[in-house]
Amino acid sequence: MQTKEDAKFRAEKLRKLIDDLRFRYHVLDDPTVTDEIYDSLTRELVGIESQFPDLKTADSPTQRVGGEPLKEFQQVKHVSPMLSLTDVFDEQELKNWENRIFRLASEKEIKESGFYCEIKMDGLAISLIYENGILIQAATRGNGQIGEDVTENVKTIQSIPLKLREDSTFYTANRIEVRGEVYMPKKSFEKMNVDRKIKGEVMFANPRNAAAGSIRQLDSKITAKRKLAFMAYSLLGIETEKLTFHEQEHLIAKDLGFPVNTHNQFCEDLKCIENYFERMEKERPKLPYQIDGIVININDENLFKKLGTIGKAPRGAVAYKWPAEEATTIVEDIQVSVGRTGVLTPIAFLRPVLVAGSTVSRATLHNEDELRKKDIRIGDTVVIHKAGDVIPEVEKVLIELRTGKEKEFNFPKTCPECGGKVVREAGKAAYRCENKDCFVVRQRSLQHFVSKAAFDMEGLGPKIINKLFEEKLISDPADLFKLKKSDLEHLERFAEKSSENLINSIQSKKKIEFPRFIYALGIPNVGEETAFDLAKRYKSIDELKNASLEDIQNIRDIGPIVAKSIYEYFQDPQNQDFIDRLLKAGVDIEIVTQSGKLAGKTFVFTGGLENLSRDQAKEKVRLLGGDISESVGKDTSFIVAGKDPGSKLEKAKKLGVEILDEDHFLNLIK
Repeated sequence: MQTKEDAKFRAEKLRKLIDDLRFRYHVLDDPTVTDEIYDSLTRELVGIESQFPDLKTADSPTQRVGGEPLKEFQQVKHVSPMLSLTDVFDEQELKNWENRIFRLASEKEIKESGFYCEIKMDGLAISLIYENGILIQAATRGNGQIGEDVTENVKTIQSIPLKLREDSTFYTANRIEVRGEVYMPKKSFEKMNVDRKIKGEVMFANPRNAAAGSIRQLDSKITAKRKLAFMAYSLLGIETEKLTFHEQEHLIAKDLGFPVNTHNQFCEDLKCIENYFERMEKERPKLPYQIDGIVININDENLFKKLGTIGKAPRGAVAYKWPAEEATTIVEDIQVSVGRTGVLTPIAFLRPVLVAGSTVSRATLHNEDELRKKDIRIGDTVVIHKAGDVIPEVEKVLIELRTGKEKEFNFPKTCPECGGKVVREAGKAAYRCENKDCFVVRQRSLQHFVSKAAFDMEGLGPKIINKLFEEKLISDPADLFKLKKSDLEHLERFAEKSSENLINSIQSKKKIEFPRFIYALGIPNVGEETAFDLAKRYKSIDELKNASLEDIQNIRDIGPIVAKSIYEYFQDPQNQDFIDRLLKAGVDIEIVTQSGKLAGKTFVFTGGLENLSRDQAKEKVRLLGGDISESVGKDTSFIVAGKDPGSKLEKAKKLGVEILDEDHFLNLIK
C-alpha cells in the first residue's frame, strides 16, 4: 500500500511524462509511445487521484482533452466542444456505465431509446463546416475547444464532398457541421511506407500516426498523395424535428453524400452490445482500416442531452475497447530461472497489470545482453507488450519516471537451485549452471522428455516427476522405462490401479517416431521443426550421431550456431551413454518413410480445425514431405484457413497464396 507521500511523488512524475507525451503526440505529430501506453499511464494517474482526491491539480492531464494547436495553423474555436469519450475495457465496466445512467434516467426512457453502436475508427477526429451546401472550413479537434484549420488538406480527401447533395431530403443552405474520422486505409499505409523505405525516410509506426501526420502537412499536395479517407459519425445544425435518434445522424449524413460505416448497429440492451463487440473483434483483422473498439451511444438525442457531461466526456456514450496489447507497470524484482539445459534466464516480477485480456505478473528478460541493452532495473516503470498467446516481454523502460532508488541486477555466481558454479559461455549471452547433476536441470529435462511433442506420456506431471526424483527412483529419463508397479505402490497417493496406469502409459510409448525422439533429447536450440529436418536427412540415430559438423551445416534451414549445438551434443560421452541406455531399455525408434507427395510445399495454418488438432495437421504435412511455416510469405504454397482465421489469411490473399479450407486440406493429405 503506497503512502500519500509516495503517491504525490509518483503523480508529479506521471503528470510531467504524460504532458510531454501529449505534446509530442497532439502538437508535434511525433509520438514516442503507442496510444495504449499513453492510456495506461493516464489510467494509473486517474487511480492515484481517485485514491487521494486532494492530490488532483488544475493542470493535471486528467482534466484536459487533447493538446494545444500548432502555431503554423490558424486557430478555430469550435461552436460546440469536441469531447473525448470515457473508455471501458470489460463487461463489468460496461455494466457500471449503464448503472450510472440508470441513476439519472428512468429504465423506461433507456429502454425506449436503446443504444447505437459504431465502429471506433483509429484515426483523427475532424469537424467540417458547410454553408450554403459548400465546405468552408475543416478543423482538427485540438484541445476540444480550439482546433487547427486544415481546410485545404481536407479538400484533397476524395470521400469528403466539397458540396452537399442538393437532391438530398435533408439538404440545407443553413450552416451545418459534420463530424467524423479521417483515417488512412491499410493499403494506403503499406504503400506509403514502402515508398518511404525506398527513399530512406523514416517509416510511420501505424496508420493512425500516418493519418495525423498527413492531415497536418503545410503543403496540401503532400496530403493528397497520402490517400486518406473519411467516415462521418455526427451532425450538428439539423432541425430538431428531423433528428430524434443518433442513428438518424448516420442516415442523414449518408444521404448528404458522406460515407458512414456499414458495420454500425442498433442494440436494445447490453447482451446485444456484447454480441456485437465479440463479432467485430473477429471481423477486425479483415477490415481495410484499423479500429480499436466500438462506440456506444444512447440513441435518443434528447435523453443524451439530458444526461449531460462529466468533466470533458458525455455521460451518454462510452468507448468499449479491446484489451490493450501494451501497458505500463513496475518491475518489483528480478530473479533467475534455471532451464532444462542449465541456462539461467532473468525473469521480471511485475506489479500485476491487465494486458491483452489477461493479468501479467511476470515477463522474461531473455539474457544479460538484452537486460543491459534495455537498461532494466528493479523499481523501473516499464512498457509491457503482449499479443494474444505470445509470452509477455518488457519492451522499454520509461527512464523519465526513475526516482534514483532503482537497483541494477547482477547474475548470481552460483546456481540458485543447486549451488553449482555459474559461468557465462564465451561468445554467448547465456549464463549456465555447470553442475550436470543440478536437480532442476534434470527435473526440467524430464518434463521436456515426456511432453506432448516428445514421448507424450500422460500422467507424468511435475508433481509426480518431483516425487520420483525425491524417492531416488529415477535419475534421468532412461530410468522411467525400468520402473515397476511395485516401485510406486508405497508412494503417497499411488494406489495399485494408479501405479499400474502410470507404468502402462510409460511402456506404451516405447515406440516413437524419429523426429519426436530427436526433439525429446532436449538438444539446445533444437525445436520441432529442426528435429523434423534432421529426421529427413538421417535414416537412423547412429547416422545422426556420426554426422560431421560440416554435414549438419549443409542441411537447409540449419545455421552454424544450431549445427554446432547438435554436433557438440552427440560428441558428449554422457549424452551418448544416455541414448544407449534408452535403446537398451527397449525404446524403438520408428523411421517413417515419407511419400514425398507434398515435397517442396510450404503450409501455413490459421484458425481452428475441427477434425484434428493443429499439431496433428502439421505432423501429417511433414510426414508427406511438406514444410511448415508460422508466417505467410512469397514462398508459402498453401494457407489452411480454419474457424476464425487471423490476419495471416488477409496477407495470403494479398500475395495470391492458394487458400484451403479444412475439407480441401483433408483431401490433399489423404
